[in-house]
This record gives sequence, structure tokens and C-alpha cells, in this order.
Amino acid sequence: MNDIYLWCVTGMTALVALNTLWRLWTERDRLTREDLTDEDRAYAWRIVIFLVFPLLNFLDLRSTIVACDLLGGYVKSWSYGLMWFQVEPAGLPSPQLLIPVFFAGAAFQMVLAVSVMPALLFRPHPFLATLVGYTVAFVFGLNLLIDPALSAVGLGSPRWQILYTMLPTEQRATCVAIHLLAAALYLCVMLSQRIRMLFAKLSRPTASDELKEALRDYRLRPDSARLACRVGLLYDRAGLRRRARTQLRKLKVAYPNALYTAFLEALLSYKRREYTPARKAFLLSSDFPGVDGELKASLLAAAACSAFAEEDIIGALNLSERALEFDDYCLVARMVKVDVFLRQGKKEEAGEEILLAMREGLSLDLERKVPLDIDLAFDTIAKLEERLGVKIRSPQREMQHQSSDQR
Repeated sequence: MNDIYLWCVTGMTALVALNTLWRLWTERDRLTREDLTDEDRAYAWRIVIFLVFPLLNFLDLRSTIVACDLLGGYVKSWSYGLMWFQVEPAGLPSPQLLIPVFFAGAAFQMVLAVSVMPALLFRPHPFLATLVGYTVAFVFGLNLLIDPALSAVGLGSPRWQILYTMLPTEQRATCVAIHLLAAALYLCVMLSQRIRMLFAKLSRPTASDELKEALRDYRLRPDSARLACRVGLLYDRAGLRRRARTQLRKLKVAYPNALYTAFLEALLSYKRREYTPARKAFLLSSDFPGVDGELKASLLAAAACSAFAEEDIIGALNLSERALEFDDYCLVARMVKVDVFLRQGKKEEAGEEILLAMREGLSLDLERKVPLDIDLAFDTIAKLEERLGVKIRSPQREMQHQSSDQR
């Protein structure tokens, strides 16, 4: 049964790898983009897992076989299944030589990962830089964290069980301490905001340049809610999610009732797949005084996206209808209606919505527009702020202000 399971994994991996290769050719325009989308970065991870990792796994197998031969033994049998391999060494002069035999592949992988890191110093194309960075992070994460964790539950490679059983107690404790130190160092590097900022300059140069300029303006005017929100949006676009959340907390403290605060909270919640608070924040943003027309429609459509993501089909349909009342050309709202109709099995109604959108001249291009066009919405909010000034406040604050005027 175990062999059947492993070869089923191999078959599924081969199908996904072939599909990835096909998409690598048919969607080769991704490789030339200067500004990568979240989908492009997810595709880079797919390449690492289903194309690069099987190659690294094969190199691990070959390194194990070569190490066994060099240490005076031979490989009795072996098998390779893209995501896994099995080796049965024999004839080694000492049982403890199994340790260097089985760790030879992991050592070779990490040396190979370190050897490709200098390529990042030459500032390669963003997609290539992303691919190299993800590969290096994956190799070290696999060998320092994932493989030991899987071995602890009996699913990883046998190298860690061999290390535990073959070494004396003192040497075993030393090896475990060294490994824990290396794993902690890896986590510190991966979580370092300085390292993430450097990687953002390589993989997202456009967003990094915009962020640098926005930070310079924000330091000159730290009391501006617009600039604070802009910095938070660019932190998120540059992949610095923790700094974006920190910026949101600052906005909540300084401007708890500002439209910029609700807008940034809605977007960050949606990006974190926290759809219920995202929906609530989008609806709150749409209820601000002065929000009307295309801006109100886009915020309601974003709330509809959040509702659909949390499986509230009826709520998503109602919010889409509300959005179309304010802007009949709101593509996101129409596409949410299409998704709802398809989920309900109403294919004719979905087709009518698509035809209606095409008759209205909509391009049906939703890239960078889900849940809404962030740049367009932010610019519209900025113009609204210039027009209304201090009059723009949250609906709750507006009601309090009106009640105080009446008193």
C-alpha cells in the first residue's frame, strides 16, 4: 500500500509538472514583466515545487549514491519518484558511515543554494530574482525545518532517524544543538525586515521605488493620513505585510475615524483572507459622507467579493446589485454576479451578464482589479479629501457631530 501511495504521488506530480511546463511556454509573457502580480509570484512557487524540487531531489539521490561508492560501499537498490527517493546502501565498512551517506544530498543542496545567491547581486529580472530567492528559501527551509519535522512523525527521509540511532548521546546532543542554531538563524533571516526589504528591491523594483518615494514624503508630513495610508498600501505591494499591518495600527491610533483607515484595513484584511472583517470595512468605507458614484460602486463590489469568498452567495449578489446601482460599468460587480449565477447553476443568466458587459465595452480584464482597482480608488479618495477636507468623517462620527449640533 505504501508503494502504491508513493507512485500515485509521482503520477500526480508528473501531471502538474507537465502542466507547469506548458504554462511556462504559453504564458511566457510573465517572464518579462517588470511588475509581478500575486498570481505571478504564486506561479514562481509552483515552478520551485514541481520543477526545481524534483531536480534537487534527483541530485540528492545521486549525491547519496556517489557518497556510498566513495566510502567503500555500494547501493543495493534505489527508486526515484520526483518528490521522493529510496536508497538501500550496503557493504559499508562501518554502520556509522550511513550518516555521511544520507546527509550528502542535503549538504550538496545547501551548497548549491549558497552558490546561486551571488546571482542576486547582479539585479536580475524580477521574475528570475523571485525564482532564485524562492528556491534558496525553499532549500534551506526543507532541510532545516520541513524534513526534520516530517522525520519526527515518520514521514521524512531516514537520515534523521539514522543520525539519532547511530551517534552516541553526547555527539547526538551536539548535532541537535547545531541544527537548532542553524534553524533559528534561518528563521531570523527569513523574518528580518531588512532582508525582506532587500529582496523586495529585487523582485518588486517598481513597488520598492514608489515606497521609497512615499516614505520620503511621509517623513516630511507625518501628520498626513493620505501619505500614511499610501505607505501602508505600498508596504503591502512590496510584500512587507508586517510593516503594512504596523502602519495600519498607526493609522488607527492617529486617525481612527478616517476613510483612509477603513480603506487600508479592508484591503489588508482581504489580502490576509480575513473576509468577514474585510467585508465590514469595505461597507464602512462605502458609507462615508461624500462617497458616491464609481468609488461607492467599487467599494460595494469589493464587499461583494468578500461575501462571495466567505460563501455568502445571496449577500454577494445583493451587494453586486447595489454596486451596479451606482455604476452600471462596474466590472467587478458584474463578474461577482456571474460567479454567483454559475454557483447556483444559472448558466443562462451568467451568459447574459457577460454579454451585457461586452456590449457596454468592458474588457473583462480583471487583473489588478479584484477586489477593486486600488490605485484608482486611492486617487478618488484623495480627490474627495481635497474637496471635503475635514468634513469627511466616519458615519458614526457624523451622527455624533449632528446630534451635538442639535443639542
